[in-house]
Amino acid sequence: MFRHYPQLLMICMSALFCGLGDKTVQAEDEKVQLFLLEMFYDSTAENSNELKEAFEKYGADHPGLKLYFRDVHENEKGQQRLQEMQDYFNIKDAKLPALYGLKYFAEAIDSTEKMNAKLDEMLTLTAYIRNGCPHCKAAKTFLTKYGGRYPALNVVYREVTTDKAASQEMRDVARRYRQRAASLPLLHYCNGVSIGYSTERTTGVKILKTLDYWSEGGVVEKKK
Repeated sequence: MFRHYPQLLMICMSALFCGLGDKTVQAEDEKVQLFLLEMFYDSTAENSNELKEAFEKYGADHPGLKLYFRDVHENEKGQQRLQEMQDYFNIKDAKLPALYGLKYFAEAIDSTEKMNAKLDEMLTLTAYIRNGCPHCKAAKTFLTKYGGRYPALNVVYREVTTDKAASQEMRDVARRYRQRAASLPLLHYCNGVSIGYSTERTTGVKILKTLDYWSEGGVVEKKK
């Protein structure tokens, strides 16, 4: 009986290492939040295939996205979904192709250039900051800490005291949303603005809730 122990030990060790091997493979996938993007199109339109391919390529080039293709030609579900968007945004007859995501709805996306530019805009969080501002520094620390949770999110910082164009841009953004840039930082994302920053438990939680609302949990493959 005892002479079989070495063989049993080898079998157990082999099983153990196999298990570790499986875990190593699984570690290649990282749990993140995937932003949901929808494309509405008419499959009978002349350039529909070209734009579908461009949308798909954008998704492949930007990890952290989940794409939905909504063909409205003789497709009841696609038509119903488009009608929901039109009702929400108070649009009578949306011009296709159209994109929806992160609280943005963009019509007449009739070229790859327009598509890429609009998608870039949707997926950008612009932080208007001032050097020496402690609240801006805290916000930047927070965004750096949680940036990896949203791999498709592009965070851009704009210094408003040394860059006049950035300062004017900030005022234009605040005016667009009928807000006053009374304090810094001003964060522009998800087709809205957040003014000021307090702590991670207060302002930070609100930011995460907004980003999580427009995304869902998923995985992306880690770069080797």
